[in-house]
Amino acid sequence: MWLGPVLFLGMSFFLWKYVGAVFMPELLARAVFAMLPALRDMETVVLINAGISYFGAYFVFAIFWRSLKPYLRNPFLAGLALWLVNVLVVFPLIGRGVLGYQLPQGWIFASFPLVVPHWMFARGLQFQDRRL
Repeated sequence: MWLGPVLFLGMSFFLWKYVGAVFMPELLARAVFAMLPALRDMETVVLINAGISYFGAYFVFAIFWRSLKPYLRNPFLAGLALWLVNVLVVFPLIGRGVLGYQLPQGWIFASFPLVVPHWMFARGLQFQDRRL
């Protein structure tokens, strides 16, 4: 239950640091700062809490994978569904548009590198399925 989220977290961090891809907790923290500029002094705390919330959701998903599996059928469909939630729901909610087209990187470099960590998350869920 831990392999998928750990792979997702590691791959997200790697792509952010070394490729320049979008790091969702940082994006979420920027949205909080836009709504509440007074929190700018607590930037590190807000970033850590955004990371815990965002990556924690993936841990919760992995924990409940056994009950979600009948609906999503396949770990890769689950990864695709989570990616779609990110690019079709989360990006527009924080004001970055569908697929992140309002990000400085552009929509292709904002949304498609997110596929890689979601694929790694699905591989972790697939490995978890073998052990159940």
